[in-house]
Amino acid sequence: MKLLRLLPLFLLTLAGSASASEDLGEFVLHHITNAKYWAPIPGGPVLHFPTWLVGGIDLGLSVHVVMMLASAVLLVLLLIPASKRRENAPKGRFANMIEAFVIFVRDEIVTPNLGEKAGRKWLPFFLTIFFFLLVLNLIGLVPGFGTATSNINFTAAFAIMIFLVFNLSGIVKNGPVHYFTGLIPSGLPFWMLPLMAVIEVVGLFTKAVALALRLFANMTAGHALIFSLLGLIIVFKSHFAAIPLVPFTIFIYLIEILVAFLQAYIFTLLAGLFIGQAVHQDH
Repeated sequence: MKLLRLLPLFLLTLAGSASASEDLGEFVLHHITNAKYWAPIPGGPVLHFPTWLVGGIDLGLSVHVVMMLASAVLLVLLLIPASKRRENAPKGRFANMIEAFVIFVRDEIVTPNLGEKAGRKWLPFFLTIFFFLLVLNLIGLVPGFGTATSNINFTAAFAIMIFLVFNLSGIVKNGPVHYFTGLIPSGLPFWMLPLMAVIEVVGLFTKAVALALRLFANMTAGHALIFSLLGLIIVFKSHFAAIPLVPFTIFIYLIEILVAFLQAYIFTLLAGLFIGQAVHQDH
């Protein structure tokens, strides 16, 4: 509740920085794209990241890379204490909340798609995906911070990882020949086999594309809408515009919190579905 009371102040601060800008598009893009500098406090000091070129590729830090590192550190700091138990029960409210998420991912995503036995082995993998994406989405909602999940490079890299995992898992489980022949439905006429083979192979890649674009588009659209509403202050050139715009932005902001949870769940669910289909082709 205390955070909700501070939310209007945060948005008014952003509205102030919007009114100081002269270009609406520049203001919106500045807050949803990656950059080599970071200003945690709007209008405050700017932290510039060094450039580390290796083979012509910049491996230096950026805003979104810092957000990923911060999310990883935050997960370690939060989840290790939450994993401690007292008489086989979670210790504290936060630990109970984390256990609820763990049980939800296990019972609603992992076990239905991979089975109970295989699900035990896969559960840590899916929990890592879910919590990492969730923390990244929530950190991106903190004013002054960046949203790595609105970066197509990040979502594409994550989707490629899932693409490799479900294909390699299917090959290891079923064998390379059975895996690729199992992609084609049985009982098809002979003349349709070449067409279905092409469709199924293309379908393997469209799964990864769908994962990348879904997460990227949803997170980018929400943030663009929030900052566009605040950026309308530029258009009206008046702080009085904040009176109707800030309350409406708060409403959209609260919806974005729900979207942060929803997108982490959907990405994990689709990953579980794809891996389950690859491993258990006979079902």
